[in-house]
Amino acid sequence: MIDISGKYLYTIRSANGVLVENLQIYGKSRAEADQKIRQMYWRCEILSCIPVADLSVRAPHLKMQWVRP
Repeated sequence: MIDISGKYLYTIRSANGVLVENLQIYGKSRAEADQKIRQMYWRCEILSCIPVADLSVRAPHLKMQWVRP
C-alpha cells in the first residue's frame, strides 16, 4: 500500500496575535492539514499554505565516484 500524504508549509497568526512561520504539517490533503493546524492552534488565522515536494522520496539517491582514465 502506498501512502500518498504530502507536506504543507504554513504561515499562521495565532489567536493571541503571534506570527508563526515555517510550520510544516503532513496530511493526505490540504483539508486534513488545515484540520490538524486548527486542532493545534485553536482560532488561528491561516495566512499562507504552500505544498512542499518531498525530494527525498521522488528523486533517487545518486552516488558519485571518481574513475581514473
